[in-house]
Amino acid sequence: MLGPELETYKGNKIVMAVVVILGLFPLWLVYIAFTSTPPEREFRIFTLVFLAVPLFFLVWLMSVRVTLHSDGISYRSLFGEKEMRWDLLERFGYEAVKRSVNFIPIGTYYLFRLKDSEGTKLRIGNRIERPAQLGQKLIEQTYPELFKKVTDRFNSGQEVDFDAIRLSRAGGIKAKKLFGYHEIPWDQFGDCAIQRGEFYIWRQGEKRPIGWGLHFVPNAFVLQGLLKSIVNRP
Repeated sequence: MLGPELETYKGNKIVMAVVVILGLFPLWLVYIAFTSTPPEREFRIFTLVFLAVPLFFLVWLMSVRVTLHSDGISYRSLFGEKEMRWDLLERFGYEAVKRSVNFIPIGTYYLFRLKDSEGTKLRIGNRIERPAQLGQKLIEQTYPELFKKVTDRFNSGQEVDFDAIRLSRAGGIKAKKLFGYHEIPWDQFGDCAIQRGEFYIWRQGEKRPIGWGLHFVPNAFVLQGLLKSIVNRP
């Protein structure tokens, strides 16, 4: 049982509106099927099934609730409920990708993946209202516990794994490339940054960084904080 609720996010009303618009065509087919003469039983069944898809999706969206608690997160929908405590969280993946059609911006696609030490997984995206705000809240809520865990492992001499990037006190940075890993000793590490959905690392004296999409770097914000703390930079 999680602690006090801080904020609740419901299904995205824009996505619901799109589903309703898409459902107008099967609704029109249903009207045609039930007003045509002579009645065609197979066509009526087909149109009802066709209409059931967007209707079911709409009902599901209306049931979705994501609630932030003082000590974790809960997710509820038509299909059940899940809870996750921050102190059990192991991985937090964050994606924010700008979408466009024929070079015309149509918005940003968000996807957040969470996994704890008990194997519980949560996948949250644009089906939730205010995804940008939710993403920022998740960064703030997950950071303290994840940073403590990762820092303790690093200080104990363990290699800390961020999928595309690995850190160790003895070996420095191992950056995954197409074939194997590119190693950067600590005395050659320049800087790091998260920009436009990418995680970048610079080697000292080089202008061109090594970069990965954030979906390849779970716990990216914790990784940035750890790298900054290792070299004592703000």
